[in-house]
Amino acid sequence: MESFESDGLFWLPNQEEDQVAGRVSFSPITGTRLSLIGGFSETPFGDMENGPEASIIHGVAGKRFLTLIGSSRASRRFESPGFMREDYRVEYMFAGQALLAPESVVFNRVSVRFNNLYDWIGYSSVSREHVFDAQNKLVKAGLTLTPMEKIEHPADGCKISIGGVWKILGNQQNPGFEQDFSISIAYEDPVGFESIVGDVTVLQDLLTATTDAVSVPTHITLEIPVGSGEGDSKPSFVQAYGQQPAYTRVKESKPSDMVLKLKEIGDIPSVARWFNFVRGRRVVLGLMLSSKYSQMYTENKFFNAVSAAETLHRMEFPNELRPADEYKHFRRMLVRHVPKKYRSWLSQQLLHSNEPRLRDRLIELAEYADLPSVLKCDAQHWAKAVTDARNRMVHHDKGKGPGASTVELYWLAESLRLMVLLCLARFCEFQEGYVEKIRNAQSVNFLVKRVGEIMQPSDAVES
Repeated sequence: MESFESDGLFWLPNQEEDQVAGRVSFSPITGTRLSLIGGFSETPFGDMENGPEASIIHGVAGKRFLTLIGSSRASRRFESPGFMREDYRVEYMFAGQALLAPESVVFNRVSVRFNNLYDWIGYSSVSREHVFDAQNKLVKAGLTLTPMEKIEHPADGCKISIGGVWKILGNQQNPGFEQDFSISIAYEDPVGFESIVGDVTVLQDLLTATTDAVSVPTHITLEIPVGSGEGDSKPSFVQAYGQQPAYTRVKESKPSDMVLKLKEIGDIPSVARWFNFVRGRRVVLGLMLSSKYSQMYTENKFFNAVSAAETLHRMEFPNELRPADEYKHFRRMLVRHVPKKYRSWLSQQLLHSNEPRLRDRLIELAEYADLPSVLKCDAQHWAKAVTDARNRMVHHDKGKGPGASTVELYWLAESLRLMVLLCLARFCEFQEGYVEKIRNAQSVNFLVKRVGEIMQPSDAVES
């Protein structure tokens, strides 16, 4: 999403006759801002508190209709020689062919382009042709654009597709093509924009996790159902704009050594399976990729990675050591054997003791993910290293040394993130051979060395 700034006229829904001049600006880092020369009400001079808030604002600027959603007034002031200014922060802006009705901000379809999507798909629509004569003199040269045929697959309540996007560049003297791809979600029934944001995040996380580079949306196009826009009798389209804090990290990570590409995960069917599975488990991806999208202390990165693994285990694996009814009777039996004044305390202490310990959760996840073959380590020794590092940070046990260093925490966190990716790949039934592909990635080979240094043989004997 490119930054822009434009002057225009703005008004509240159903109050087009009361237009106010202003300037709207957008930056993917700071979001959308609206500065009005005037205000949406006749407020007495000096009355800074009264006047309506405008959560939805309509306008026209840059030759496009604008609908500003989630608007909140940031400041309101009077300036010499006696006119008012109002500034608004805006959560989302929709720009395009129509205004959105306040009571029905829903859409049929969304098409998204991501910064790393072209490299991830790995298909070029442009081919070059050079023809030489017997004297090796160029007699003809040409560029041919053959767009990739759209591929699609059904998902829960929608259909996901990937198709080519292109345009002609330059002029007769300097001709050329620009090619890209988009992922589209066509919904069976219109859905609200908040739901679409969640679905786009699921696809964004797939690209970030498999390319090992920050992916962000560069274009979001939405189809408005017939009758949802003001005065619409046929489907129309708008571009969506919203703040993207991860945009600042895009240049820091390039997809030079992708862990998995589209063909290697199993093409569009695997994308659909990822979409269905991760849709209800976004918290796991949020914890797993938080350090990719934003800067944070290494300690936070480590804790988030541990939380991602533990949350995934709680969601997908048994969370009881014994069957609930059996443990309930067992706990009561234990409590009956202590004096009455201690029974309530002991019962509370044993309330969650039927859950697996963190170390046991990590071992089960690691074995499910085939992490030992990728990291070339023992699952129990690796789980002990992670658990010990986490416990030392939480409990601050005196007399047990300084605990894991910042460097060690960083690489243990990276190994946790890799394990979660391997688990998700198996849950989503990625194409056979994905483990070998991940094992051979340069970034993973480097991780193997760093984790091996942490788990020295002398430190890995105790189980």
